[in-house]
Amino acid sequence: MYRTHSTKNVPFILFLVSIMNSVFGLYYGLLVSNSTFVLINVVGVLLWGFYILTYIGVSRSKSGPLTQVLMLTMMLCGHVIYLRLFAPHPPALTNTLGLFLFVWSVLLILTPVLDIIHIVQQGSSAGSDVPLMVGGSLCCGAWLAYGYLLKDVFIYGPNVLGLGVNSLKLATMVAYSGSPAKPKSQ
Repeated sequence: MYRTHSTKNVPFILFLVSIMNSVFGLYYGLLVSNSTFVLINVVGVLLWGFYILTYIGVSRSKSGPLTQVLMLTMMLCGHVIYLRLFAPHPPALTNTLGLFLFVWSVLLILTPVLDIIHIVQQGSSAGSDVPLMVGGSLCCGAWLAYGYLLKDVFIYGPNVLGLGVNSLKLATMVAYSGSPAKPKSQ
């Protein structure tokens, strides 16, 4: 983005969902005293924050991205207020925050479904990002194993779904690999 000074085809909403997931992961890691989880999510918050700031800096119109960041901040505040009012003490706080983390992780993990829909609509898997799918699958597998070893369903649960979605994406890519892309209707 920075090099090209363009935000074309950059999934800003993915950055927003990712930073929200990292914030909840950081808070959850602090609650369960898991320094590995805390470190990974600190890096995530910094990385996604950098992407968001870069996107806003490069974007021609600042109002759209800033409005989305404001809406995300309000949503985050709503989550925190809910936690403080309805689950102020452990273990209720840990379980509720874990559920928030689970939901936001599922939202993030379901993003390959959009690629599957695009492949089916186009009738071709040309242009699909195979390394991204492989990386996502490996990431889901690692988090699944890590969460399973910790016996923490809030960590491993979403990744079961993630491996399923990535497997479906792979099957879709194979099924549509030899098909030429459909020309757009006029």
